[in-house]
Amino acid sequence: MKKCLALALTLAAALTWAFSAAAGWEAPEGAVNAEAVVLYNVDTGTVVYEKNSRQVRAAASLTKMMTALLLAESGEDLSQAFTIPEELREEFDRIQAENGSDADLKIGETVTLESLLYACLLPSGNDAASAIAYYLGNGDMQAFFDRMNARAAQLGCENTSFTCAHGLYGLEYGNHSTAWDMFLIGKAFRENDLLMEVVTQTGYWMPLTNMHPEAESAGAPAGAAYYITTTNVMQLPDQALYRPYIRGIKTGFTDEAGRCFVSSAESGGMTWLLVVMGAPVQLAQDGFNWAFHTTAGLYDWALVNFWPVALPNTETPVASVPVKWCAEAETVGLYAASTLTTLQCADSTVEVVAEGLPETLEAPVQAGQTAGRAVVYVDGEAVGTVELVTAGACQRSAWLYYKEQLAPFAPALIAAAALAALLLFWAARGAKRRKRPASVRR
Repeated sequence: MKKCLALALTLAAALTWAFSAAAGWEAPEGAVNAEAVVLYNVDTGTVVYEKNSRQVRAAASLTKMMTALLLAESGEDLSQAFTIPEELREEFDRIQAENGSDADLKIGETVTLESLLYACLLPSGNDAASAIAYYLGNGDMQAFFDRMNARAAQLGCENTSFTCAHGLYGLEYGNHSTAWDMFLIGKAFRENDLLMEVVTQTGYWMPLTNMHPEAESAGAPAGAAYYITTTNVMQLPDQALYRPYIRGIKTGFTDEAGRCFVSSAESGGMTWLLVVMGAPVQLAQDGFNWAFHTTAGLYDWALVNFWPVALPNTETPVASVPVKWCAEAETVGLYAASTLTTLQCADSTVEVVAEGLPETLEAPVQAGQTAGRAVVYVDGEAVGTVELVTAGACQRSAWLYYKEQLAPFAPALIAAAALAALLLFWAARGAKRRKRPASVRR
């Protein structure tokens, strides 16, 4: 396995940093069976693995992440009731004709926005996504698609175009994205508490409505009509591919897009985000799709092989420099002002190198005074920079200071002193002669 390199950083306050997403590490053999992948560690901003991440692809039901994001960000009261209008009949008929997944919503049915959100995300209801688009677009579906594209651009997506709310329509209709853009959308999705509350559920009871007036599922609680379940089998404890660390997010599938899955994971104090697109349409021998197998393989590898490390150590000096005019010390230690967190694995080589140091510092030196920087290198690549500061103060010695200031003039001063002494000598001698009494003749 190629060296596991941890590249980017979570900063403490005042940390200056650089980010590199040039992932080039090899995942375990056989772990990846998909056309496009991005594996990202949220805590450190590290792209651990990527494959064809900028390749434009059909987005399938990953599109619904943006539909749900706009509803969650709209500020709408989710208890608001909405009657699915006749204008959506053609859309609902088309969904049925193309064998699109649905949540059994009916034209004329009055449901809450909350029910639409769950129906859109858990069973991946195309009907629910279209209903959300109609509601938020005030009956203008194109207006909603424009909002989807505007939000995608705001998130930094450069190769994404949404022409439907659900992703059932693909490249021919101009609905496409990339693994990288879906990663950006997935980041925003994961940061929304409401959406994560929805997608971490394994199911939801759809309430009784005018079109579903009676309980249709065994054991339905009072007021419930039928139960919808998540398409994310990795959250289901009774499934062989169950992983307790999985937290959502969204599956997707069309013949054109292949099997797709955007997921987040939490384990060992770390949070991850993974985009898998273009896994084979055919299921694996165990009956699970290859997007789930790829997800399991990459997470199982990453969670074991990577861990966060805080560097540099703020309690140990990184370097020292000479200090002038201080009687108590000849050098002053420089410490990292803050730490950065990198991902590291067993075969990584980590170095902390002091750069940009002054040749000397001149007293007085204040505690916390900036003097150079520490650059962290992982496997020879610079991954971040922190400031170096002095730990304590150094007082100036007046004697040492003036001694050095006067040193260039020492020869002239000595000569002047010698001349002054000589002049004083001759002056004193002359005065003595003048004071000698006159001799008396006898």
